[in-house]
Amino acid sequence: MSALQGTRALDVQKPSEPAGLAIEAWAQGYLVGSLIIMASITVANMRKNVLLHKLILIELVFGMLHGTFIFTNPPVYAWYLSTTAIFLNTSWSLHNIIAWLKNRPFLPRWGSRLYLFTVLLVQPYWVLEIVANFLYFGQRSRLFVYTRPWEALFRDPWWVFTTCSLLWNIKTRYEFGFWELIRLSPRFGVLLAAMGLSLCFILVDILSVTNVFHVAGNPEGINPFWKLAFVFKCLTDSIILDDFKTALDRFKEHKLNLIAGTAFGSQVLISGSERQQNFSSPPNDSSVPMPRPVSNRRTTDGRHDLSNMDLVSALRMDGKGVTTELRDTL
Repeated sequence: MSALQGTRALDVQKPSEPAGLAIEAWAQGYLVGSLIIMASITVANMRKNVLLHKLILIELVFGMLHGTFIFTNPPVYAWYLSTTAIFLNTSWSLHNIIAWLKNRPFLPRWGSRLYLFTVLLVQPYWVLEIVANFLYFGQRSRLFVYTRPWEALFRDPWWVFTTCSLLWNIKTRYEFGFWELIRLSPRFGVLLAAMGLSLCFILVDILSVTNVFHVAGNPEGINPFWKLAFVFKCLTDSIILDDFKTALDRFKEHKLNLIAGTAFGSQVLISGSERQQNFSSPPNDSSVPMPRPVSNRRTTDGRHDLSNMDLVSALRMDGKGVTTELRDTL
Protein backbone atom coordinates (compact mmCIF):
# COMPACT_ATOMS: atom_id res chain seq x y z
CA MET A 1 0.00 0.00 0.00
CA SER A 2 2.81 2.39 0.83
CA ALA A 3 4.55 1.63 -2.46
CA LEU A 4 1.33 2.40 -4.32
CA GLN A 5 0.94 5.64 -2.41
CA GLY A 6 4.55 6.51 -3.25
CA THR A 7 3.83 5.92 -6.94
CA ARG A 8 0.71 8.06 -6.79
CA ALA A 9 2.63 10.78 -4.98
CA LEU A 10 5.12 10.95 -7.85
CA ASP A 11 4.52 14.23 -9.67
CA VAL A 12 7.11 15.03 -12.35
CA GLN A 13 6.04 18.01 -14.40
CA LYS A 14 7.50 20.37 -16.93
CA PRO A 15 9.49 23.19 -15.24
CA SER A 16 7.02 25.92 -14.32
CA GLU A 17 8.96 28.23 -12.01
CA PRO A 18 10.43 31.20 -13.94
CA ALA A 19 14.03 30.38 -12.96
CA GLY A 20 13.83 26.69 -13.81
CA LEU A 21 11.92 27.27 -17.05
CA ALA A 22 14.35 29.96 -18.21
CA ILE A 23 17.42 27.81 -17.49
CA GLU A 24 16.02 24.73 -19.25
CA ALA A 25 14.75 26.73 -22.25
CA TRP A 26 18.12 28.46 -22.62
CA ALA A 27 20.00 25.15 -22.35
CA GLN A 28 17.84 23.46 -24.98
CA GLY A 29 18.12 26.43 -27.32
CA TYR A 30 21.88 26.44 -26.84
CA LEU A 31 22.02 22.71 -27.55
CA VAL A 32 19.93 22.79 -30.72
CA GLY A 33 21.48 25.98 -32.11
CA SER A 34 25.02 24.75 -31.56
CA LEU A 35 24.33 21.35 -33.11
CA ILE A 36 22.63 22.91 -36.15
CA ILE A 37 25.69 25.07 -36.82
CA MET A 38 28.03 22.10 -36.35
CA ALA A 39 25.90 19.92 -38.63
CA SER A 40 25.97 22.60 -41.33
CA ILE A 41 29.76 22.87 -41.10
CA THR A 42 30.04 19.08 -41.19
CA VAL A 43 27.90 18.83 -44.35
CA ALA A 44 29.97 21.56 -46.00
CA ASN A 45 33.28 19.82 -45.24
CA MET A 46 32.44 16.10 -45.27
CA ARG A 47 33.84 13.90 -48.04
CA LYS A 48 31.81 11.37 -49.98
CA ASN A 49 31.98 7.73 -48.86
CA VAL A 50 33.81 8.53 -45.59
CA LEU A 51 32.01 6.61 -42.83
CA LEU A 52 33.44 8.74 -40.01
CA HIS A 53 31.98 11.94 -41.46
CA LYS A 54 28.53 10.36 -41.85
CA LEU A 55 28.55 9.08 -38.28
CA ILE A 56 29.41 12.56 -36.99
CA LEU A 57 26.45 14.02 -38.88
CA ILE A 58 24.10 11.33 -37.50
CA GLU A 59 25.39 12.02 -33.98
CA LEU A 60 24.57 15.72 -34.33
CA VAL A 61 21.09 15.18 -35.79
CA PHE A 62 20.12 12.63 -33.13
CA GLY A 63 21.31 14.99 -30.39
CA MET A 64 19.16 17.87 -31.66
CA LEU A 65 15.85 16.08 -31.16
CA HIS A 66 16.07 16.07 -27.37
CA GLY A 67 16.45 19.84 -27.29
CA THR A 68 12.85 20.55 -28.31
CA PHE A 69 10.68 18.98 -25.58
CA ILE A 70 10.44 22.32 -23.76
CA PHE A 71 7.81 23.38 -26.36
CA THR A 72 5.43 20.54 -25.45
CA ASN A 73 2.86 20.33 -22.66
CA PRO A 74 1.35 17.39 -20.76
CA PRO A 75 0.45 14.73 -21.71
CA VAL A 76 2.64 15.05 -24.81
CA TYR A 77 5.53 16.34 -22.70
CA ALA A 78 6.23 13.02 -20.96
CA TRP A 79 6.27 10.67 -23.94
CA TYR A 80 7.95 13.20 -26.26
CA LEU A 81 10.78 13.78 -23.77
CA SER A 82 11.27 10.05 -23.25
CA THR A 83 11.14 9.24 -26.97
CA THR A 84 13.71 11.85 -27.95
CA ALA A 85 15.89 10.59 -25.10
CA ILE A 86 16.27 7.33 -27.07
CA PHE A 87 17.95 9.24 -29.88
CA LEU A 88 20.06 11.16 -27.37
CA ASN A 89 21.31 7.97 -25.72
CA THR A 90 22.07 6.53 -29.15
CA SER A 91 24.03 9.68 -29.97
CA TRP A 92 26.09 9.29 -26.78
CA SER A 93 27.03 5.71 -27.64
CA LEU A 94 27.75 6.79 -31.21
CA HIS A 95 30.08 9.47 -29.88
CA ASN A 96 32.18 6.78 -28.21
CA ILE A 97 32.40 4.90 -31.53
CA ILE A 98 33.44 8.11 -33.28
CA ALA A 99 36.07 8.72 -30.61
CA TRP A 100 37.40 5.21 -31.26
CA LEU A 101 37.58 5.82 -35.03
CA LYS A 102 39.47 9.06 -34.44
CA ASN A 103 41.88 7.48 -31.97
CA ARG A 104 42.19 4.04 -33.62
CA PRO A 105 45.51 4.72 -35.45
CA PHE A 106 47.14 5.21 -32.04
CA LEU A 107 45.72 2.00 -30.54
CA PRO A 108 47.07 -1.56 -30.80
CA ARG A 109 44.71 -4.23 -32.11
CA TRP A 110 43.97 -5.55 -28.62
CA GLY A 111 43.31 -1.99 -27.42
CA SER A 112 40.70 -1.43 -30.13
CA ARG A 113 38.99 -4.72 -29.33
CA LEU A 114 38.90 -3.97 -25.61
CA TYR A 115 37.52 -0.48 -26.28
CA LEU A 116 34.68 -1.77 -28.49
CA PHE A 117 33.91 -4.66 -26.15
CA THR A 118 33.44 -2.33 -23.18
CA VAL A 119 31.22 0.00 -25.25
CA LEU A 120 28.98 -2.96 -26.11
CA LEU A 121 29.10 -4.19 -22.52
CA VAL A 122 27.31 -1.10 -21.16
CA GLN A 123 24.45 -1.03 -23.68
CA PRO A 124 22.04 -2.90 -21.35
CA TYR A 125 22.30 0.05 -18.98
CA TRP A 126 21.03 2.37 -21.72
CA VAL A 127 18.08 0.07 -22.36
CA LEU A 128 17.29 0.31 -18.63
CA GLU A 129 17.72 4.09 -18.75
CA ILE A 130 15.26 4.38 -21.63
CA VAL A 131 12.67 2.34 -19.73
CA ALA A 132 13.30 4.40 -16.58
CA ASN A 133 12.69 7.61 -18.56
CA PHE A 134 9.25 6.48 -19.70
CA LEU A 135 8.28 5.27 -16.23
CA TYR A 136 9.54 8.36 -14.39
CA PHE A 137 8.08 11.05 -16.61
CA GLY A 138 4.94 8.95 -17.03
CA GLN A 139 4.44 9.18 -13.23
CA ARG A 140 4.75 5.41 -12.71
CA SER A 141 8.17 4.75 -11.11
CA ARG A 142 11.10 6.51 -9.49
CA LEU A 143 13.61 4.13 -11.10
CA PHE A 144 15.12 7.02 -13.08
CA VAL A 145 16.12 8.74 -9.82
CA TYR A 146 18.40 5.79 -9.07
CA THR A 147 19.76 5.18 -12.59
CA ARG A 148 20.49 8.80 -13.51
CA PRO A 149 23.44 9.31 -11.08
CA TRP A 150 25.24 6.38 -12.77
CA GLU A 151 24.83 7.84 -16.24
CA ALA A 152 28.28 9.43 -16.48
CA LEU A 153 29.96 6.14 -15.54
CA PHE A 154 28.35 4.39 -18.51
CA ARG A 155 28.79 7.34 -20.88
CA ASP A 156 32.08 9.15 -20.39
CA PRO A 157 35.06 6.90 -19.47
CA TRP A 158 35.79 6.29 -23.17
CA TRP A 159 35.81 10.01 -23.83
CA VAL A 160 38.19 10.63 -20.92
CA PHE A 161 40.46 7.89 -22.27
CA THR A 162 40.40 9.37 -25.79
CA THR A 163 41.31 12.82 -24.47
CA CYS A 164 44.23 11.45 -22.44
CA SER A 165 45.38 9.29 -25.36
CA LEU A 166 45.47 12.26 -27.73
CA LEU A 167 47.45 14.40 -25.29
CA TRP A 168 49.88 11.54 -24.62
CA ASN A 169 50.49 10.87 -28.33
CA ILE A 170 51.03 14.55 -29.11
CA LYS A 171 53.60 14.66 -26.32
CA THR A 172 55.46 11.44 -27.20
CA ARG A 173 55.09 10.89 -30.96
CA TYR A 174 55.52 14.37 -32.40
CA GLU A 175 58.36 16.87 -32.27
CA PHE A 176 56.26 19.85 -31.23
CA GLY A 177 54.78 21.00 -27.95
CA PHE A 178 51.21 21.93 -27.14
CA TRP A 179 51.80 25.68 -27.36
CA GLU A 180 53.52 25.37 -30.73
CA LEU A 181 50.65 23.22 -31.97
CA ILE A 182 48.07 25.76 -30.80
CA ARG A 183 50.04 28.71 -32.20
CA LEU A 184 50.49 27.23 -35.68
CA SER A 185 47.11 25.45 -35.81
CA PRO A 186 44.32 27.32 -33.98
CA ARG A 187 41.96 24.48 -34.95
CA PHE A 188 43.85 22.16 -32.62
CA GLY A 189 43.67 24.85 -29.96
CA VAL A 190 39.87 24.86 -30.24
CA LEU A 191 39.89 21.04 -30.13
CA LEU A 192 41.93 20.87 -26.94
CA ALA A 193 39.91 23.66 -25.29
CA ALA A 194 36.64 21.90 -26.15
CA MET A 195 37.96 18.66 -24.67
CA GLY A 196 38.87 20.41 -21.43
CA LEU A 197 35.51 22.21 -21.15
CA SER A 198 33.56 19.02 -21.83
CA LEU A 199 35.37 17.26 -18.99
CA CYS A 200 34.66 20.19 -16.65
CA PHE A 201 30.92 20.15 -17.37
CA ILE A 202 30.82 16.36 -17.04
CA LEU A 203 32.15 16.81 -13.51
CA VAL A 204 29.59 19.52 -12.73
CA ASP A 205 26.79 17.30 -14.06
CA ILE A 206 27.93 14.48 -11.75
CA LEU A 207 27.86 16.85 -8.78
CA SER A 208 24.36 17.97 -9.72
CA VAL A 209 22.79 14.51 -10.11
CA THR A 210 24.42 13.26 -6.90
CA ASN A 211 22.71 16.12 -5.02
CA VAL A 212 25.86 18.00 -4.12
CA PHE A 213 23.84 20.95 -5.39
CA HIS A 214 20.52 21.26 -7.20
CA VAL A 215 19.26 23.44 -10.05
CA ALA A 216 16.25 25.29 -8.67
CA GLY A 217 12.93 24.77 -10.42
CA ASN A 218 13.90 21.65 -12.40
CA PRO A 219 12.81 18.04 -11.79
CA GLU A 220 15.40 15.72 -10.30
CA GLY A 221 17.92 14.55 -12.90
CA ILE A 222 17.34 17.46 -15.28
CA ASN A 223 20.02 20.14 -15.51
CA PRO A 224 21.79 22.17 -18.22
CA PHE A 225 25.30 20.86 -17.51
CA TRP A 226 25.17 17.63 -19.51
CA LYS A 227 23.97 19.69 -22.49
CA LEU A 228 27.01 21.95 -22.23
CA ALA A 229 29.30 18.93 -21.98
CA PHE A 230 27.62 17.28 -24.96
CA VAL A 231 27.97 20.38 -27.15
CA PHE A 232 31.71 20.59 -26.47
CA LYS A 233 32.13 16.86 -27.12
CA CYS A 234 30.37 17.26 -30.47
CA LEU A 235 32.56 20.27 -31.23
CA THR A 236 35.65 18.06 -30.98
CA ASP A 237 34.10 15.78 -33.60
CA SER A 238 33.15 18.51 -36.07
CA ILE A 239 36.14 20.87 -35.71
CA ILE A 240 38.41 18.12 -37.10
CA LEU A 241 36.45 15.57 -39.12
CA ASP A 242 39.33 13.18 -39.78
CA ASP A 243 41.07 10.92 -37.29
CA PHE A 244 43.60 12.53 -34.97
CA LYS A 245 46.68 10.91 -36.52
CA THR A 246 45.79 12.07 -40.03
CA ALA A 247 45.24 15.61 -38.77
CA LEU A 248 48.50 15.63 -36.77
CA ASP A 249 50.47 14.19 -39.69
CA ARG A 250 49.13 16.95 -41.95
CA PHE A 251 50.19 19.53 -39.41
CA LYS A 252 53.64 17.95 -39.22
CA GLU A 253 53.94 18.03 -43.01
CA HIS A 254 52.85 21.67 -43.03
CA LYS A 255 55.52 22.47 -40.46
CA LEU A 256 58.18 20.72 -42.57
CA ASN A 257 57.04 22.69 -45.63
CA LEU A 258 57.48 25.91 -43.66
CA ILE A 259 60.99 24.82 -42.66
CA ALA A 260 61.78 23.87 -46.25
CA GLY A 261 60.54 27.20 -47.58
CA THR A 262 62.53 29.15 -44.98
CA ALA A 263 65.71 27.21 -45.71
CA PHE A 264 65.34 27.59 -49.48
CA GLY A 265 64.58 31.30 -49.17
CA SER A 266 67.66 31.84 -46.99
CA GLN A 267 69.86 30.06 -49.53
CA VAL A 268 68.51 32.18 -52.38
CA LEU A 269 69.03 35.41 -50.42
CA ILE A 270 72.62 34.47 -49.57
CA SER A 271 73.38 33.60 -53.19
CA GLY A 272 71.81 36.85 -54.40
CA SER A 273 73.81 38.99 -51.96
CA GLU A 274 77.07 37.29 -52.97
CA ARG A 275 76.40 37.98 -56.65
CA GLN A 276 75.60 41.61 -55.90
CA GLN A 277 78.84 42.09 -53.95
CA ASN A 278 80.97 40.55 -56.70
CA PHE A 279 79.18 42.28 -59.60
CA SER A 280 81.54 45.31 -59.68
CA SER A 281 84.72 43.27 -60.19
CA PRO A 282 85.31 40.79 -63.01
CA PRO A 283 85.17 37.27 -61.73
CA ASN A 284 88.08 34.91 -61.98
CA ASP A 285 87.95 31.16 -62.13
CA SER A 286 88.93 30.70 -58.51
CA SER A 287 86.30 33.11 -57.13
CA VAL A 288 83.31 31.76 -59.01
CA PRO A 289 81.79 28.77 -57.24
CA MET A 290 81.00 26.08 -59.73
CA PRO A 291 77.64 24.36 -59.29
CA ARG A 292 78.00 20.92 -57.83
CA PRO A 293 76.87 18.26 -60.30
CA VAL A 294 73.59 16.67 -59.37
CA SER A 295 73.98 12.98 -58.76
CA ASN A 296 71.31 10.49 -59.72
CA ARG A 297 72.54 8.09 -57.11
CA ARG A 298 69.84 6.74 -54.83
CA THR A 299 69.89 5.13 -51.45
CA THR A 300 68.90 1.55 -50.80
CA ASP A 301 65.27 2.53 -50.14
CA GLY A 302 64.93 4.18 -53.57
CA ARG A 303 65.22 7.83 -52.51
CA HIS A 304 67.78 10.32 -53.76
CA ASP A 305 71.04 10.37 -51.83
CA LEU A 306 71.18 13.89 -50.40
CA SER A 307 74.26 13.41 -48.29
CA ASN A 308 76.61 15.02 -50.85
CA MET A 309 74.23 17.67 -52.17
CA ASP A 310 73.82 21.27 -51.20
CA LEU A 311 70.34 22.45 -50.26
CA VAL A 312 69.49 24.06 -53.62
CA SER A 313 70.50 20.96 -55.59
CA ALA A 314 68.49 18.77 -53.26
CA LEU A 315 65.41 20.92 -53.69
CA ARG A 316 65.78 20.82 -57.48
CA MET A 317 66.24 17.07 -57.54
CA ASP A 318 62.60 16.12 -57.77
CA GLY A 319 59.81 18.64 -58.14
CA LYS A 320 57.22 16.38 -56.61
CA GLY A 321 59.40 15.11 -53.82
CA VAL A 322 60.71 18.32 -52.28
CA THR A 323 59.03 17.74 -48.96
CA THR A 324 59.99 14.09 -48.80
CA GLU A 325 63.64 14.64 -49.75
CA LEU A 326 64.19 17.55 -47.42
CA ARG A 327 62.33 15.97 -44.51
CA ASP A 328 64.99 13.30 -44.09
CA THR A 329 67.81 15.82 -43.90
CA LEU A 330 66.29 18.19 -41.30
